[in-house]
Amino acid sequence: MTLNEPRFIEAFFIFNKLQLMDFSESTHKRTLGILFVVFSVLGLFGLYFYDAFVNFIVHMAESSGDPVPVELTWIFDLISSILWGVAVLFLIPKIIIGFGLMNGRKWANTPSLIYGILGLINFPIGTLVGIYSILIYTAKPKQED
Repeated sequence: MTLNEPRFIEAFFIFNKLQLMDFSESTHKRTLGILFVVFSVLGLFGLYFYDAFVNFIVHMAESSGDPVPVELTWIFDLISSILWGVAVLFLIPKIIIGFGLMNGRKWANTPSLIYGILGLINFPIGTLVGIYSILIYTAKPKQED
């Protein structure tokens, strides 16, 4: 097994750049707040369009004249209810936390770390935002030389 030298050198420079950054600055928390708000609003829009699309499909099936099975509408309603429940649990609080971070509120620090860790499972964007959240809240302030 050979070492892929260009990738290794590239990873080394990225790691060194990360070590030079001061993640304890307030601008990083503001950026994290903006990321929380933007991706949560996009998630809500996606969920709304999914719901509208499913309703459109069901209404098109009803208008074709063929009877639509009751189980079909029940299953779509159940899936939609579960997705909106997840949105209420995760997306709406992330919007509130994001605005708190953008305004520099102290109460938003702990929930943003928790939601950042929970967002690690949302590959790839949630993973990147989660890693960024962990880097921000585990960073020690840099000492001036």
